[in-house]
Amino acid sequence: MKFFHYFNFILIILLLVFICVAEDSVVSNSLSEIQTRCYQLEEMIERRDDLKNTEMTLAVDNLEYVWTRDEKNMCFLVNHKNIQEIGQEIAKLKLYIASNDIDAFKVSIEEIKFYCHSYLHFMGANWHNVL
Repeated sequence: MKFFHYFNFILIILLLVFICVAEDSVVSNSLSEIQTRCYQLEEMIERRDDLKNTEMTLAVDNLEYVWTRDEKNMCFLVNHKNIQEIGQEIAKLKLYIASNDIDAFKVSIEEIKFYCHSYLHFMGANWHNVL
């Protein structure tokens, strides 16, 4: 009879570990993709000194689409208040394109990268989450 108690205990621990690893995978993949797209935006700025072009607009629209898609999935895993700053900064990018404010655009990209980098460090799987 004790065998089934131990078996259930081990099964529960393994299930919790699997959930934490799946959470870490979803969150880190989403944030890494956002960071990669930010680096691509920085490369576009280096090639051109003008924000008002189709390539830049489409890149920001794609960034917003990816973030919106991933944010819906991450809201099940993390507190939405913790990740809403990224969405706000992406909305600012569109305003900066309209006003052609390159310096503010670069600052917003740096903010997005900073938030992604910070969140990657504390939203991972760890023993505290498992227990």
